[in-house]
Amino acid sequence: MDDRLHILVADYVPTTNKGEEAIVRGIEDMLSEGRPVALGLFDHVAQLTQRENITIFPREWIFRFEGNSALTGRRRILLQAKIAIELRLGMPGPLKNLTAAGAAEYQPLQEFFRRAEYVLVGHDGVFCLESCGIIHLAKRHGKRTGILGASTGISAGRLYKAGLYGRAMEESDFCVFREKYSCESMKRVCRDPSKLVVAPDPAFAMRPAPPEAAREILDRCEPYRRARASGRPVVAVTALEKGRVYGGFRPDLHGEAKQQAHAQYLATVLDALIERHQAFVLFLPHSLEKAGNDLVAAGHVIERMKTGADDSAVLEQDCPARLLKSIIRECDFLVGERTHSLIGSVSVGTPFVAMTNRQDTRTHGIIGDMCGCEEQIVDMDIMDDQGASLKTLGLFETRGAIRKSLERTRRELSERMQEIVRMIKGPSQGAA
Repeated sequence: MDDRLHILVADYVPTTNKGEEAIVRGIEDMLSEGRPVALGLFDHVAQLTQRENITIFPREWIFRFEGNSALTGRRRILLQAKIAIELRLGMPGPLKNLTAAGAAEYQPLQEFFRRAEYVLVGHDGVFCLESCGIIHLAKRHGKRTGILGASTGISAGRLYKAGLYGRAMEESDFCVFREKYSCESMKRVCRDPSKLVVAPDPAFAMRPAPPEAAREILDRCEPYRRARASGRPVVAVTALEKGRVYGGFRPDLHGEAKQQAHAQYLATVLDALIERHQAFVLFLPHSLEKAGNDLVAAGHVIERMKTGADDSAVLEQDCPARLLKSIIRECDFLVGERTHSLIGSVSVGTPFVAMTNRQDTRTHGIIGDMCGCEEQIVDMDIMDDQGASLKTLGLFETRGAIRKSLERTRRELSERMQEIVRMIKGPSQGAA
């Protein structure tokens, strides 16, 4: 008999991004209480796919808008408006594939939905009109359902979103946002704003892999072994070339010019660490998506670095999120552009500097406000590479004090996470 706890993360979740995987694994660790867990989610797969305990359903089975990268401009707006009208009229569209009898190919999804004890939406930067329809269906079928870890407010399209967003929050058993900017935005259309709370991203709850698993991977990297044997400090790096962090870097530049300027900026910071402190730099494979692969970004940075070939390496192995978090724990410092690498760094107590820009409310909200680490953030849109180098050197040189500070932060976040677990489970389960 299958007595696993079934959790449906009813979002588009690109699992090649380890930050997305970290969120899902964090949800697993938050709610499992020692029970084996079956996770369900949606991704760009041609057919139902099983990876360990994760069942991945094709995104197109229920989503027309979410995760549809082909939508741009006017087509994007028109489809959102069409979905909003349909949901208001009680027409779920493809969302009916969660519950209604139909084509045989959807039966595994319907069975997973039937067995799901929790139906969650809104992880990461995802919350959309289709999320509202999913909450409505889940509530009608007696599921414990709500928003968990969202980082999306209501701005463009408010006229056709407001009513559905308001209904979704009213029907939700919990409404949890991971930073205050999105939470305050959504309060404007929520009938009971007190219901909305800010809490740590679920990725904070993900347990890292055992230390020996990380050391096994790291010891396969010969430059790393030599660096450790020489007593050199190891600086992990997550570099990217997509998303809000990259988009906010030098918005006056585009294409190859932007890529080169960004790579040079990071190279200057890393060269300074190597020259002053003989650091060894290890680039991590945080996201291996086809568009914006972090290994490609790492290669561009290395091309710009002035230091020698023995001073840096790229970890090319596709590492699960738990393993990446454990690897960050083995390092002495992190220079991070990926928000979830910074979340991992806080979670395991590794000192860091966060590289971003003033428009990135996600990093500022989570790492700055929630974790109290605003002084460890570099806004690359207002600080040049020389200033960033000096600030990074200063943080690196005080990493002992930072590590102690992170211990306090970790305890506070853990206590807050337990409060959220009780909220998600509800009065009866939360008291059990």
